[in-house]
Amino acid sequence: MIGDYLTLFAATEIFVFVFMEIVTKVEPIRKVIFKSAKWQDYAVFVGIFGLFSIFGTYIGIQGVYGAITNIRDLAPIVAGLIAGPFTGLAVGLIGGLHRLTLGGPSCIACSLATALSGLIAGLVFRFNKGQVIGIVPAIGFGVLMECLHGLIALVLVQPFSEAVEIVRTSIPQMMVAVSLGVGIGIILVHNVIREEKLELAHANTEPD
Repeated sequence: MIGDYLTLFAATEIFVFVFMEIVTKVEPIRKVIFKSAKWQDYAVFVGIFGLFSIFGTYIGIQGVYGAITNIRDLAPIVAGLIAGPFTGLAVGLIGGLHRLTLGGPSCIACSLATALSGLIAGLVFRFNKGQVIGIVPAIGFGVLMECLHGLIALVLVQPFSEAVEIVRTSIPQMMVAVSLGVGIGIILVHNVIREEKLELAHANTEPD
């Protein structure tokens, strides 16, 4: 079990740094972050984050009864927290529909959880008046979303004994990996925003 935690955590950290290094340097994504995006920019944003959500499934660990211990929810959560509910939902649907095609007793529950994670993250963004939330709240939110993921699995996966075993073996690892991944992602986004503000302030103070 400890080995699984370490494996998933290592994959998560590599994933997050590659993920955020790419997305914070792609111009359409920066436009979304700084609220100057057009629909084409949002389309690029959703496409890239959606691909990362799919990739989050593929770097997962095969669990019991065909379940996959993964970080698929990470990309929709970050997308929602920085771009709103429609964007978060769109990314979640890409990752969720891909998971649905893989089948297994937990496929419907996992697909639904991924879509809801993006949507709810986007609603948090709206509730926070279009501002990216802080790092600690983001980590806590990641934990809550994986708790929701486990609850949906308990409700939808049959038989219930299999659902309990899937949740017991997969959700704790996903709570740790996804929440820390979300926290690191939000740190990097805040850094991008801060650097942009510093550049603007420096430009405004330069003599003519």
